[in-house]
Amino acid sequence: MQTSYIYSVSRANTLRQFLLTKSEIERLLVAKAGADLQSALKETYLAPYVTHVESGDVSEAIEETLIEAKRTVHQIAPNGHMFTFLWVQYDIHNLRVYAKARANNLSFEECAAFVSRRGVYDPKYLFTVTEKSELDFYQSGWQAAFDQAVKLVAEGKLDAIDTLFDDAYFATSQAIVEKSGDQFVQTYFKTYIDLHNLKVALRTIKYPQVFSGTKYISGGSFTLDNGVSVEDVLKRYAQLGGEDFWREAIAYYLETGNTTRLDARVDEYLIITAKNASFDMFSSASLVLYYLQCRQSAANVRTIVVGKNSGMKEEDIRANLRLAYVNE
Repeated sequence: MQTSYIYSVSRANTLRQFLLTKSEIERLLVAKAGADLQSALKETYLAPYVTHVESGDVSEAIEETLIEAKRTVHQIAPNGHMFTFLWVQYDIHNLRVYAKARANNLSFEECAAFVSRRGVYDPKYLFTVTEKSELDFYQSGWQAAFDQAVKLVAEGKLDAIDTLFDDAYFATSQAIVEKSGDQFVQTYFKTYIDLHNLKVALRTIKYPQVFSGTKYISGGSFTLDNGVSVEDVLKRYAQLGGEDFWREAIAYYLETGNTTRLDARVDEYLIITAKNASFDMFSSASLVLYYLQCRQSAANVRTIVVGKNSGMKEEDIRANLRLAYVNE
């Protein structure tokens, strides 16, 4: 038994009690845009972050909560490096930005507003590494992917860039997960791959002329073929939480092409997966759960703030909320 997890699990369980609650969500939903909303935010877990962010920008405060969550998981986990698969996606995001910057001869300062600080590597340092063509000293395969991405930007093939970096992300994360030898982390990531592949299948069905022939990521619990039908995809989704769990989000995507509700369902299913496994005090599941809950709590704040400031109706904002992280 991994008794070394007892402290970190207890710590994570305590910390997540301070995240955005349902009553706080209701308070934010009825708040008016402007001073009233700012006042409501200061009554939540965001209070110290909003206060200490010099610009007063809520989005910057939200980012700080997620950076702090990443640091916390790394510090309290018996093997903090094992969890880097959760935030390497932000490094990949930054590489996307830098590839476009390179193709357009932009400096770091000119693209800094578009990068994330949630990754494994400091954004400015990672930019310097790309300038020196030394990415492979840090992650295998990244330099070749970056060089190819710069060429694709110059050719205007932006969809191909996303596929290229998706491959780099999954290859890096799979290597981290396999090296960890952790049962829950491996199960979780296999589920993540399944959900990614199902979304790719839906995208191919929605836009066959654009995405036909898109390849799927290997390593999941099942395989999909090109030409898969909506019925086949629905059957696979039904095995992951039940048909009712996904029905509205899938219908909305197929009708509008908007992935917002589908992405929300994916995040909620991953939360449920981690929550169900977190009852084992000797499992890494609670640490994964804590980070996912921080991310989902932040997503709810962002959804409400953006919705309020753009004049969205309350029911429309509610439709985009993600509540699986909230403890009953």
